[in-house]
Order: sequence, then C-alpha cells, then structure tokens
Amino acid sequence: RGLAASARHPYLFSVSEDKMVKCWDLETNKVVRHYHGHLSGVYCVALHPTIDVLITGGRDSVARVWDMRTRHAVHVLTGHKNTVMSVAAQAAEPQVITGSMDNFVKLWDLKAGKCATTLTNHKKSIRALCVHPTEYSFVSGGGDHIKKWAFPHGDFMKNLSGHNTIIHSMALNHDNVLMSGGDNGSLYFWDYKTGY
Repeated sequence: RGLAASARHPYLFSVSEDKMVKCWDLETNKVVRHYHGHLSGVYCVALHPTIDVLITGGRDSVARVWDMRTRHAVHVLTGHKNTVMSVAAQAAEPQVITGSMDNFVKLWDLKAGKCATTLTNHKKSIRALCVHPTEYSFVSGGGDHIKKWAFPHGDFMKNLSGHNTIIHSMALNHDNVLMSGGDNGSLYFWDYKTGY
C-alpha cells in the first residue's frame, strides 16, 4: 500500500494490508527489519528527514512513530476516528501530519507524541498530503478539494478547485508544480503559488 525510500540510508520501507511494516536493504535486496504493532492494514508511510524515525498509518485509526533501528514504537498517535490514509513528516514543527477518512488533518508534536492542531475544513475523507520542500506550507487532498495550509498552526490559505474526483496522491517539485492524481485516472498540474 505504501513505499518510502530513505535519503540517508540504503533502505526502502514498505507497508501493506497484512499489517506488515518492512525495512528492505537496497544493497542486498533483503528484508532486514519488521515493525510489529498495527492491528489492521497499514496504508501509508513517511520518513522523517533528519532523525531516524518512520511514521506509519492504517486502518486501526492510529499513526505509529517507529525508531528505525530498534524497531520500537516511539509514539502511538491516537485521536483519529477512522483509517489514517496519509502521513507526512518534516524537520520543522509540526514534524508529523496525518490525514484520515474521518475528514480531519492533524498536526502532531513529535516530542510529546500529542496532537497540536486538528484541521476540520474538509467535508470528505483525506487521502493525500504533500509538504512543500521550501515554503512553510502543505496541501491536503481527498474527496472534496485540495486545500492549502500554512504551518505551524495549519492556517487555511485556499482551495485548489477543479480536479473533480477523489484525490489519491499528490507530489510537489522545487519549481512549485503540484501534481494531483485522481480516482478516475486523471492527473492535474497546478501552480502551487496561485492555485491554478
């Protein structure tokens, strides 16, 4: 269901419906670690850019923060009422962002393992999150609109309207081009600054 490649280590992390979170060594093409704790299917994974932790989310309505090396859960981030479909991580506060089928986006204090802010503007489930690589902002997408938010408190900035389908994936490059992939097979390209 999800993959994340480490920029700092020769590792690839995979998550799946069978509750498995695996660490693959890309030099030997073998699984070197398993992370156990999710009670149901795992749908998303993100790696922290500066510390050795990974964040996973799934059908058990929680996000788990794992120590990459020891395989221990550092935090279990509880508070969502439905499947966690997307996670994102960044070096600045808030360091973890989650999006859920409960229609909420949550910003988390990684040190305390607690929710700092809950964003309630979406009216349908959130399926995708994307953090801007240099601007202190992010976007969330799902069944209604793509919404742009400002860090650190999640201040709403604007709707990006027009991709009239369920958004399942988003990516953003350094040239401020946001790509969104929809349920119907469509792909839209947006100017991140203007929203058009």
